[in-house]
Amino acid sequence: MQKEEVKKTKEEEEEKDKEKKEDKKEMDVEGLKSYIQAEALDALDKSLEKKSDELVKKFLNGVAEQRKKAIETKQTPKKTSDEEIVRKWFKALLYRDSQAMAEVQKDYLQGGEAGQGGDLIPPQLLAEVNKFTEEYGVARRDMRYLPFSGAGNSRNIPALASSVSVFWVGEGGAKPSTKPTFKLVPQTLEKIVAIVPFTEEIVEDSAINLISLLGELFGEAVAAEEDRVFLNGDTGNGDPYMGVIRATGVVNTDMANNETPANITADHLNDLIYSVPTQVRNTGKFYLHSTVFQLLQQLRDAVNGGYIVQSPVGDRPGAIWNRPYELVDVLPDADTTDGTLPFMFFTNLAKTCVYGDKGDIKVKILEEATVQSAEESPADLNLATQDMMAMRIKKRVGYVPVLPAGIGVLRTGT
Repeated sequence: MQKEEVKKTKEEEEEKDKEKKEDKKEMDVEGLKSYIQAEALDALDKSLEKKSDELVKKFLNGVAEQRKKAIETKQTPKKTSDEEIVRKWFKALLYRDSQAMAEVQKDYLQGGEAGQGGDLIPPQLLAEVNKFTEEYGVARRDMRYLPFSGAGNSRNIPALASSVSVFWVGEGGAKPSTKPTFKLVPQTLEKIVAIVPFTEEIVEDSAINLISLLGELFGEAVAAEEDRVFLNGDTGNGDPYMGVIRATGVVNTDMANNETPANITADHLNDLIYSVPTQVRNTGKFYLHSTVFQLLQQLRDAVNGGYIVQSPVGDRPGAIWNRPYELVDVLPDADTTDGTLPFMFFTNLAKTCVYGDKGDIKVKILEEATVQSAEESPADLNLATQDMMAMRIKKRVGYVPVLPAGIGVLRTGT
């Protein structure tokens, strides 16, 4: 009995040891699994974190690249060019498209007078017209500019009738009062009109720069007519003004009987310079026709024998008796033979004459009119029969001599 009990106890112990070993083994496997799982999860986390960092970095780099690309290739709203504005305005005017003209006026002209006998021109074209007007217009460029304001077409300009007196006064002496004497000179505006014919195809030709073309055509036309009237106008021939050369109150220097520009001498020109006040004499300029200037180039100073016409040197302009000159072919030429006819003058136009204007240039399209040619040939243009149109521009301008005593005029002999 005792052996059997001992054996049973031993078996039980062995069974317990076996179970312990199995438990231990099972614990080792579970631990190993847990360890492996923990390592795997840690590795996976690191891998995911790395991948996440890479994705975030790639995303941010992509955003930065896209932003850079967007900035570099960003398309700003296309600005309407000056040429397109003028062409749009010109088409609306040409085809009498009131809706298109209203849009142009709203967007670019800030108003206008569509359908009221004239449309305001775009500022881009007006600037070009003014540029050419000032480039070709001697009167407009050299005269003192005083624009009109307010209602009406007339005004009175205060002009200096006498100079200010200056005195020397001793210490403690009474200071005599002095004041200049002014007079009011009336100036009236007149309407200047220029007509430029053209074909309808001109507006459709995109190769044509309308701003430059119309600006030059209008500018030259207005400038040439202003110079003709303001410098050489004759109310007896239907002009609205007596030009500077014929103005009332100018100082005339007459040549001898029957003498013409062909008989001009250096002394005539010297007399002309000294016929005007000192303030004008020192800053004045000769105005003459190019054919008269050709005659002057042959004249010599009787004292030293040198030519009285000095050629331009560097920045120094050409001169006559050391005074500047302006060649203006609207003045009488060298073939002038009529008795007592003015043909050239000397003055400072900024001191002696005032130019003024009012409002902007206005335009109108003509289709049925007959446009008179300024030349004998070709004949006048009939717009309707010759499949053409014409653009008429008009502007209110005027000039007035405010100090005619400062204008010296040379006239042929009777």
